[in-house]
Amino acid sequence: MPDARIALAPRARGPAAWTLPGLLVSLALSGGLTPARAQEWRDFRAARPLGDLAALQVELMYAGGRLDVSASETQLLYDVRLRYDAERSLPRREWRRAGRTGHLRLTTSSSPEDRRDADDATRFGDPEFELEDLPRDADAAGRLDLSLNSSVPTDLRLGIGAGRARLDLGGAHLTALELITGAGDVEIGFASDNRAAMELLSIKSGAAAFMAENLGNARFRRLEFYGFVGDVVLDFSGSWRSSAEAEIRMGLGELVMRVPAHVGVRVRRSGLASLSAANFEKVGDYWLSPNWETARIRLEVTVVAGLGSVTVEHG
Repeated sequence: MPDARIALAPRARGPAAWTLPGLLVSLALSGGLTPARAQEWRDFRAARPLGDLAALQVELMYAGGRLDVSASETQLLYDVRLRYDAERSLPRREWRRAGRTGHLRLTTSSSPEDRRDADDATRFGDPEFELEDLPRDADAAGRLDLSLNSSVPTDLRLGIGAGRARLDLGGAHLTALELITGAGDVEIGFASDNRAAMELLSIKSGAAAFMAENLGNARFRRLEFYGFVGDVVLDFSGSWRSSAEAEIRMGLGELVMRVPAHVGVRVRRSGLASLSAANFEKVGDYWLSPNWETARIRLEVTVVAGLGSVTVEHG
């Protein structure tokens, strides 16, 4: 069954715009617009009924604007709503099915040549894909909203070049999450439990302010966070079900980790950044929380930090 897709006529020219991610999506926004050129806002929607799929994969790359991702209990597998400047970019949706696994990919580009290059160069499966490969459009005012069905196990991969992103993933059914961000403000929240255990939660953040809340509900076994420049808050509150480990690498900036009192914490740090961990005991190369030996749930953290500060708040 093909996706329901709606492309509305251009709206009145004006300042704001929409964008939204999906399940196996790669959304690449590239192409320049000089300040003197007029804007032509259009709306695009792609949605698919739930059907009998057992798994979903989504790739999204978004160059700039406002991005919102959330979980849903509707009868739709995914629902993507995009508002974009037609003078700047064109959306392209790709869908395929392999057995009972669905693959969704969404791209936008300003020309057929740009689109072909994006298809070749920005697939997340490419091991050489890094932060510098992200398209960035700091002046974009578009918006993309992505809603994913919470009953279908989903592998979600997102690339955000610039702008503001909010991922409300409480109640989602994520088996893997890979997030790569360039410049801007990014917030991730798990207000309630993820419905699946994640083997790996991977985040790479460039020059960005980054906030993650209630990571204890994400149910990750391993967290990898690489931050280059910016202020980072990692809040590990939540209903932990099992122990986990985290590897955190920071270049320049301030890192704050907040861990609930019932979770035992062991931190190993290297680099030039200072470390503050009140009431922790230093044993060899490690800093141990007072309850490390007795805690049922433990978080083992390796921090490699260049310049800046690392603060661990426990309690």
